[in-house]
Amino acid sequence: MAEKSARHVNIEKMRQEILSMNLSRLVVFSDVMNRYLLLRAKGDARTWLRVYAVTFIITRGGKVTPTELAKILLRSRNSVSQLIGGLEKDGLVRRYHSTEDRRTVYVEVTSDGLSFIKARLKVVKSLEEEIKSCLDDGELRIIVDLTRKLRLRLIEKLTGLKS
Repeated sequence: MAEKSARHVNIEKMRQEILSMNLSRLVVFSDVMNRYLLLRAKGDARTWLRVYAVTFIITRGGKVTPTELAKILLRSRNSVSQLIGGLEKDGLVRRYHSTEDRRTVYVEVTSDGLSFIKARLKVVKSLEEEIKSCLDDGELRIIVDLTRKLRLRLIEKLTGLKS
């Protein structure tokens, strides 16, 4: 009986320690948000990775190098190469060599890629409205500003890439 009581005390101490960690709450929030989006959009993780990849290319001006894309997506160059291959096969992006340096390869969004994102943005915007309804305008502004700041700083720390 004393062993059960000691275990319960240890569990409660650990529970309090975990609950006091703000970072763990942020990670859980991120996981919940991602899962919510996947379930509500009725997509799979592969589809959403493709959406993220093409979206990031667009936000970078429509073209990036595979290395930049790997850094932005926090994926290995090998997995990004496979991703680009699939996107290219589906006509969403095209690869081409730089005219200044033939060793440099760019990945550029195609017209079909823009159409692909345009169609998915409707879904994402409706999901955004659902999520926004949970917060007032001030709260939403705070969370967007803080998560953007944290994302940019973490990507810079991990990759050296300034956004």
